[in-house]
Amino acid sequence: MEKTNNNGESKPLIDEAARKIKHMIFQQKLVPGQRLVYSDLCRILNMSRTPIINALNRLEQEGFVASENFRGFYVKPIDIDEIWEAFGVREALEVYSVEQAIKVGDQEDIPALEEKRLAHEDYTPPFYTQKKFHLDMEFHTQIALTAKNRVLRHLLKRNFEHIYLRSRLNNYDRERMEISARDHKRLVEGIKKKDILGSIEIMRSHIQGARNHVIKCLTEEGEDEISIQNL
Repeated sequence: MEKTNNNGESKPLIDEAARKIKHMIFQQKLVPGQRLVYSDLCRILNMSRTPIINALNRLEQEGFVASENFRGFYVKPIDIDEIWEAFGVREALEVYSVEQAIKVGDQEDIPALEEKRLAHEDYTPPFYTQKKFHLDMEFHTQIALTAKNRVLRHLLKRNFEHIYLRSRLNNYDRERMEISARDHKRLVEGIKKKDILGSIEIMRSHIQGARNHVIKCLTEEGEDEISIQNL
């Protein structure tokens, strides 16, 4: 029997609405700061107003959208301070993840991790795409699975979504993708060798490099917007 909320809406329907709205945010069909119009979402998602409102309330609790009186819901922008905070949390989670993966993982976990690494490396789009984002996230969450920690995997996934769904990384550098692929390879090699200290150092450098690049992209984007407004 399907679970329903107090309004009688089924949980799967609300889940679907929330998932599709997040998908639209990542595809930049909904951009940071944009107001979310119920009638438009009803038409696009082919759903009634109630599950969409419930989905938006959930996404507000998760930090993906915000609401104001007389304005309604809108996509919540992310700023530089929040990027620093989010990457600080990610670094702590991922350092723990790789350490635990080496301590409690075994050689039977390596093929799955290597498969995720190769999938990310082999996909080389001309610019950062949703698929590239997911392949990157899957590699990192696979390390958490190697650490036998499902809670850690959930927290990492949520952290990835906050950074990359709410950032408009139109100018994400292709070179950064290549650096990430090399870092991933070094991480797998470190895990195979059970080199805890070396793997932690690689992970810290990897996360800090990603943070600096995201901040660079956001800063350049802001400068571009200012230039356009001054034309």
